[in-house]
Amino acid sequence: MRSSRLKLIRMIKKVLLVEPDFPYPTKSKNKANAIHKNFVPIGLLKLGSYYKSLSCRVRLVRGNKSKGELGYFSPDLILVTSIFTYWSKHVWSAVAHYRTLFPESKILIGGIYATLHHDMNYFKDRLKQYSAECYVGLHPDAEKFYPDYSLLGSEIDHHVTHAMRGCIRRCAFCGTWKIEPKRHDKTSEELQEELKAIGKNKVIFFDNNYLANTNAKSILENLSNLKINGKAVICESQSGFDGRLLEKSPDLATLLKKARFQNIRIAWDNSFSDYLSIKKQINFLTSAGYKAKDISVFMVYNFDIPYEEMKRKLNYCKKLGVQITDCRYRPLDSIEDNYKPQRVSGQAESDYYIHSKAGWTNKKIRTFRKKVREHNIWIRYAKDKGLQYDVKMEKWSAIHNTFKFFKMGRPPKLEAIEKSPTWRKRLNMMNVVKNNCKRKNLDVLDFTGLTMEKIDEKLKQVVSVISKNGKGHRTVNRNTPIIPRAEGVRLRLWRGKDNYAD
Repeated sequence: MRSSRLKLIRMIKKVLLVEPDFPYPTKSKNKANAIHKNFVPIGLLKLGSYYKSLSCRVRLVRGNKSKGELGYFSPDLILVTSIFTYWSKHVWSAVAHYRTLFPESKILIGGIYATLHHDMNYFKDRLKQYSAECYVGLHPDAEKFYPDYSLLGSEIDHHVTHAMRGCIRRCAFCGTWKIEPKRHDKTSEELQEELKAIGKNKVIFFDNNYLANTNAKSILENLSNLKINGKAVICESQSGFDGRLLEKSPDLATLLKKARFQNIRIAWDNSFSDYLSIKKQINFLTSAGYKAKDISVFMVYNFDIPYEEMKRKLNYCKKLGVQITDCRYRPLDSIEDNYKPQRVSGQAESDYYIHSKAGWTNKKIRTFRKKVREHNIWIRYAKDKGLQYDVKMEKWSAIHNTFKFFKMGRPPKLEAIEKSPTWRKRLNMMNVVKNNCKRKNLDVLDFTGLTMEKIDEKLKQVVSVISKNGKGHRTVNRNTPIIPRAEGVRLRLWRGKDNYAD
């Protein structure tokens, strides 16, 4: 068996790594996740390192590319990754596309969706349809390698890693224990060696239960002293921290602060009856130096806990003065999700999963999400001023984020903007440009130090280009040419999602 596998590997000279064109949410690029503005296919990057070590030529692409776009790169092996099960159609779209382009190539589907659904009949049938195969779980050889960020074709300022694989919990809404059944805890020495080798000052931990690592304390202690390129390392955990472990070892809160963990989130997965524990966990974090308003409580809604109880949890977070990171539950066996967040009414309940057994409805889901948004805006902009939530705060929040995008400092008062036709016109242009930049992954437009007259001039230039390339900013798509550099405007370009390189 091993000899045949080695023979197959020797036959592979060219490998194409494919990240399907997943519909990553815009909010992932905004303030709440500012440290990691773009998702990276970390599994594919590790596989890239592995196959390069076998002297293979490797390319990484996102979405369905033509042979011309691939530079007529003809792969022997095509590896397609997958993440959320309800984004399955994007995976099969990629598989169908590359099977048509390369009828003789070997295609392997891996990742979260593939691992969770590989033994389902429909999945097996689709594999047969496209003459593809499935890889289940983690690739043990690739796991030993660091990710090859050069495959992205553009520099990113952060490193994604795991300090631990597996989880000590078996939550009903989570598939980690199925995907990563075997525990593996990195040592502090292993992690430090990795971070120094990668050489980035921002680190995103994708651990599903970071604090469960048996070496968590020593890792945090070493992170607090670690410098790369003469600068301290900034950290963030993608998942919420397990507060039950924080209660057992309150000193972890101090260690997290010393290790410069930002955007702290703790998980409140269970019923309202856990409120005293949540209060303790928040107190540990604030005693360690975190501001309450900078702490977020992670909540899963549209699950077993009914709407009325979730409202109680939300109201308790209001008393604690913390934000909420909400996550709408979808079953692990779901293969599609057609929820439209912008639609207030008129969407059929059959369009997406609604946990009706727990009393959830389309209206309750949308109402809860609306309450969370209003709550977070109030925490950020009004609570410390002794003000109540007002719908104008949402306008202010949007304007503030727009100014931040252009590095223009603090905006004028909302009343002044609303009274000024000039400011309203300017903001409209700013939003047109910002939205187009996000679509095309232009990361930063720096207007620092420019006069308003100069800013208006540059905005008009860019808006003119957008208008020529599409019928208004609402119709600009991925095929629209990237906005050219306007004289006097500093741009930093991130091509990671649409222009991966050799």
